[in-house]
Amino acid sequence: MGKFKGWKWMGALLLTTAVLSGCGNDKGSESGASGSPGAASGEASGKTYKIGVAAQGLSHEFIKSLVESMQEKAKELNVELLVMDSQDKIEEQLNQVDTLISQKVDAIILNAVDMVGSSPAVDKIKEAKIPLVEAITYTKNENYDVFVGTDPEQSGVMMGEILADKLGGKGKVALLQGQIGHSAEITRGAGLQKSLFDKYPDTKLVTEQTANWNRDEAMRITEDWLQRFPDLNAIAAQNDEMAMGALQAVEAAGRKDILVVGIDGIADALKGVKEGRMTATVLDDVTTEGKRAVEVAVGLINNEKFEKKELVDYVPITQDNVDEYYKG
Repeated sequence: MGKFKGWKWMGALLLTTAVLSGCGNDKGSESGASGSPGAASGEASGKTYKIGVAAQGLSHEFIKSLVESMQEKAKELNVELLVMDSQDKIEEQLNQVDTLISQKVDAIILNAVDMVGSSPAVDKIKEAKIPLVEAITYTKNENYDVFVGTDPEQSGVMMGEILADKLGGKGKVALLQGQIGHSAEITRGAGLQKSLFDKYPDTKLVTEQTANWNRDEAMRITEDWLQRFPDLNAIAAQNDEMAMGALQAVEAAGRKDILVVGIDGIADALKGVKEGRMTATVLDDVTTEGKRAVEVAVGLINNEKFEKKELVDYVPITQDNVDEYYKG
């Protein structure tokens, strides 16, 4: 695992309205950025801030974990968090942003459904003079104030390096893509192409198809692939939900010779790696990112300055280091 270490990476349906209060006092930035909004929280100022969150889709375990970490930090900072579930629908997200603007929230955290399709929301938010944090996913419109997340292309690079190592630089690979047009679908694919297929000409991408980040869709697609490509060596999935669906199909077919690698580091995937059923995952530290997004939003409300992008490390997880991260 040594070669992976030390890499730096980068209408409206109101699902949950939580008025979250607490007596905790934040002890500063978790990612070491220039702003440290703990002392300027709503609690310290005697005011409760209202922050809106337009989330991509709470049916995804990863996004649900993102929102839960935001709620935890909001409680510490005496922030009222208005969480809206876009259900992976661009138009729904745009409508929800309009609703948050009309409610005159103090800041908005946007977890974009689509890199291009969600972009019009950015200008609307900024025209309303509302601070904007983009979290985990980002838009093509860079008029946001701060992006908190990772460099998703580098997770694709890590996935490619893992597969190159496990395959010995040769083999047939199938790719399960996320929702087409999503920033992570585009950039994770680019990273995989760069680190695996461009670098190792004896590895071949035999097929690719979107499963829309969904476990059941990925299982059905993989079942078809196992029939069409009996000599398949590996499946690369752009998130762990799809990886788990692929793994289910592979195991049902009795195929122990196919490598399955995912991205996100959800509990099911970590358990699969621990048990030797799944080859690897690439951990995206969503808890740190969610908490930091709320910290930054509060800081922006208080006119603090931040870097344009605050990036959190990815971590490649194999059996070599899974015990450090899987506590099941």
